[in-house]
Amino acid sequence: MCVTMKMMNANYTIVKDYNLLVQKYTGVFCFTEFFEYLKKATADPDWKIVNKIITDLRDINLDAFYNDMDNFVKYRKENIKNSYVNVFIVNSPLSTAVIHLYKEKLNSKKYRYEYCSTIKYTLALLGLEDKQEEIESIIEKL
Repeated sequence: MCVTMKMMNANYTIVKDYNLLVQKYTGVFCFTEFFEYLKKATADPDWKIVNKIITDLRDINLDAFYNDMDNFVKYRKENIKNSYVNVFIVNSPLSTAVIHLYKEKLNSKKYRYEYCSTIKYTLALLGLEDKQEEIESIIEKL
């Protein structure tokens, strides 16, 4: 269990029409809570159709993630079998640096991770350019 001033919160929705999982993290990152969230999301019956992921990291403190990101790289390899492209939305120098390092580790293992600072570019990377209003609305509701 993580002890923090503001607990991590993770929410997601799966948009079946686009084989897309949209997720948003807020608060202070915690691996224990993160792994519990991953178990829940990957147990969702619609998880098997997901081949695109948008991960909004604009409202989470990633200090703890930076300190131990190898845990997730290992978890990803051992437990998550889906093939997908995951685009992270970042908005600070720290989140950009942390996710850049994380992306490099995963992409070196043949996974497909990207990051950017706008929803517009995120959607371009996923081939969903014409869905901006819809996706922005989904993110706001998470």
